[in-house]
Amino acid sequence: MERVVPLDTDIGPEAAVSGAIVFQTEHETMLSFNATRLHPDGRYYDAGCAVVRFKRCNISKFGYPNDEAWSGIPRTKGLDYGCYEILDSPWPAELCELNKHSFPNSKPSTELRHFLFLFHDSSFECLAEDYSMELIPAGFERYLSVVRRFLAPAFGEEPDAAL
Repeated sequence: MERVVPLDTDIGPEAAVSGAIVFQTEHETMLSFNATRLHPDGRYYDAGCAVVRFKRCNISKFGYPNDEAWSGIPRTKGLDYGCYEILDSPWPAELCELNKHSFPNSKPSTELRHFLFLFHDSSFECLAEDYSMELIPAGFERYLSVVRRFLAPAFGEEPDAAL
């Protein structure tokens, strides 16, 4: 049975205007959102923009459900805006079953992790080997440089040349 656990991070989506954006190529996936950071007083404060890169992302979903629907969905019932991992997810086995049409001896990947990010107007899920999260404190130009570095290889450019 699947279990949803928070990711080990003090960064989370801003509740009112999460501003989630997904960039995805055939080989990589990047998620960004307006971020808050947990402070020692137990409150969350604006922290800029979070950029999450997923290593070997095999599949992703972005959009529905939003925060108004979570209470009616078993997986998200009782959850709040945040960054999660779904343990014992059935999703890798579902992908394996689809792959068996061409590769009958396929086995579900044990390397893929199921990530879930809950935002105000949307949610994001993916299966990937791992993730890394970077916080961009402020500045649209800095954000664009991160996006350029991410997209450059898809256009045959060196990431550093995109700056």
